[in-house]
Amino acid sequence: MTPICTQRIDHPSAWTPRSLGGKDALKKPLTAAQLDAIEALLERTRVKAPQQVTRADFDHPVVNRLLGELRDILMNGRGIFIVTGITPDRFSEEDFQRIYWGFGTHLGIGAVQSGNGDRLGYVQNREDDPVKRGYRSLRELHMHTDSYEVVGLMSVRKAKSGGLNGLASSLAIHNEILATRPELLKPLYKGFRIASEEARFSSKAITDDEMPVFCYVDGKVSCMYEPSHMKNAAELLGGMPDDLAEALDCFDAIANRDDIALRFLLEPGEMMIWHNYLNLHSRTAFEDDPASKRLLLRLWLSLPNGRPSDPAFKMRAETYERIYRERLAQASA
Repeated sequence: MTPICTQRIDHPSAWTPRSLGGKDALKKPLTAAQLDAIEALLERTRVKAPQQVTRADFDHPVVNRLLGELRDILMNGRGIFIVTGITPDRFSEEDFQRIYWGFGTHLGIGAVQSGNGDRLGYVQNREDDPVKRGYRSLRELHMHTDSYEVVGLMSVRKAKSGGLNGLASSLAIHNEILATRPELLKPLYKGFRIASEEARFSSKAITDDEMPVFCYVDGKVSCMYEPSHMKNAAELLGGMPDDLAEALDCFDAIANRDDIALRFLLEPGEMMIWHNYLNLHSRTAFEDDPASKRLLLRLWLSLPNGRPSDPAFKMRAETYERIYRERLAQASA
């Protein structure tokens, strides 16, 4: 367990809807020169499948400067941005994948997102999904973090109705808990063991070690919040401590308050990328149009020299890597 931060965090990444000013404040519209550069990169990389494109392939001075600015927002600013200007009338769905993956090569390393080994995830309802992962369903997804340091979504097609995105700063939530229920920070910093849905189908259903919700390393607070994984582990272990259960309820209530959570619709072509240790995300339930199902592309990116954090944060990511390796071994046996 790391020390507990007992000072209010005053930083752009501790944003609220009021201090931020809404979705428009997150937008980074592409210029004509940047769009022309992207089209040049598309033509240069046509000989490769989108996910075979490397950082060296997606190299252009105009795009390099843009991605350098965006990386600075992720690591030193508010920790989130939405790139606009990639429109369906100008770019195809295959172009969307190639552009999104290419942007990701500048920011980190594309990571495994499931036991299937996919590194560019399809966020789409799949009734045949045996694991029942949330991103392959129609259901509401409550505020949570994902598994890697940087996460992104790119909208390809909207739902018939619903599917609103939600965001909240985990550092703003930390500030609120510190101000109103500081005694609940201790169980959140201590954490609990986790058990993901997909881990049930592997050699190890539950982690050996606890994963904290908050940690404080080198003067920086970071967050890893997926209460369903802790509750899965609690069922296997016969329960969780009362103070942690209360702290998780408090965290969730704050994260969903209108003065903390920002809600909006991600339009087709918009790319939203955020620092996962600084921001939570959610989604409302949605209804699909059978002729044009809702689809978003997802990136999980690892950063070799990223934000300092508790080593336990990597447990969730390692679970998916391990399950994928086990499936490969079984297939080759």
